[in-house]
Amino acid sequence: MRHLPDRHREFLATALDAWRAHSGILGVLAGGSYLRRSMDAFSDLDLVLVVSEALRATIAQERLGLARAAGPLLQGFTGEHVGEPRLLICLYGPPLLHVDLKFLSVAELDVRIEDPEVLFERGDAVTQRLRSTRASALEAPAPQWVEDRFWVWIHYGIDKVRRGELFECMDLLAFLRAQALAPLIQRLDGGDWRGVRRLEASRHAPALARVCARHDAQECFQALAAAVEVYTTLRGELDAPRAPQPSPAEPAVRAYLAEARAGN
Repeated sequence: MRHLPDRHREFLATALDAWRAHSGILGVLAGGSYLRRSMDAFSDLDLVLVVSEALRATIAQERLGLARAAGPLLQGFTGEHVGEPRLLICLYGPPLLHVDLKFLSVAELDVRIEDPEVLFERGDAVTQRLRSTRASALEAPAPQWVEDRFWVWIHYGIDKVRRGELFECMDLLAFLRAQALAPLIQRLDGGDWRGVRRLEASRHAPALARVCARHDAQECFQALAAAVEVYTTLRGELDAPRAPQPSPAEPAVRAYLAEARAGN
């Protein structure tokens, strides 16, 4: 754990000692930026607590207690809002530290997007399960999937601005950056797709920055036009086998955007 910032390393030392004492915890695994050795002082910790099937129901009732045993817990809540009720999202401190704790059985390790690092295990059931199964990384949406939706999204954004619903358009612009533009950047430049995460380091960052707007109709229209420009540039850089078939909606939506901007 030498690659960890001091705060993260100190937390793990305390947490692992506490969790080793619980017979229902079969192992503790680390994923995310821990695996990539890219953690800094602002990184969160992504941990998996592998629990005994026999004690699973009991541990489900004890999750907050297990989180408190790991350190000074300020707040913890389950992850239903991200579709993951097995997740406990925790804030520790001070100093403040965000830690995600996911509680899984050994069998549930079969479905995963990465191969976590084992920090502690009781016996070898966890390691054997990881060795006998394979992770399936998250795949970016396919270019054709994006193309089939992009122009509908742009039309939606135009109408939101024309109606005066600028906050809605601002939300859409964030969605476009993460779900339409970022997937094409990933396919062009490689790496893992995680929405817009770490795209500040991308050669496309200046272009993406144009797909942002304040609460102003003209800025929203400019950002939508920039989204179209950036999208078509990225689409044009894809090699022939990956390039999508253009949507028949494109000409009509382009004309509609031009009309809306002219009337603003």
